[in-house]
Amino acid sequence: MRTVPILILTAVCALAAPAFAQPTPGGDAELADQNRRSEALNADINAKNRAVQARNDATRAAFAKATADYQAALAKHDAQVQAINADAAQAQAAYQKQMDDWKAAVAACKAGDVSKCQPAKAPTTAKTSSP
Repeated sequence: MRTVPILILTAVCALAAPAFAQPTPGGDAELADQNRRSEALNADINAKNRAVQARNDATRAAFAKATADYQAALAKHDAQVQAINADAAQAQAAYQKQMDDWKAAVAACKAGDVSKCQPAKAPTTAKTSSP
């Protein structure tokens, strides 16, 4: 006996369908108003999205500039460090040459080459004037 409830349900749905399908009085005006409000909301949301995108683009550009500035400063610093290291290496090489020359002169002096012997010099100190 399941067919009876199915028949009743089918009849109710058949009667209700035309009621839902019929346009309501003033429906066109209401639909037009809804469309107008929807378009206004869409325009507002699109404007806000453009503003957010502009802020994001500006932030991204500022970050890119800051990164480029940092990289340039880092490259400049690296060049300065390399120049300082080159100067230090040159000074170290000059010092080492003077030490080697001095050690060779001392060894020659001790071996009897008097021309390589230098008289001892008293250390010089800077004189300061007192008031």
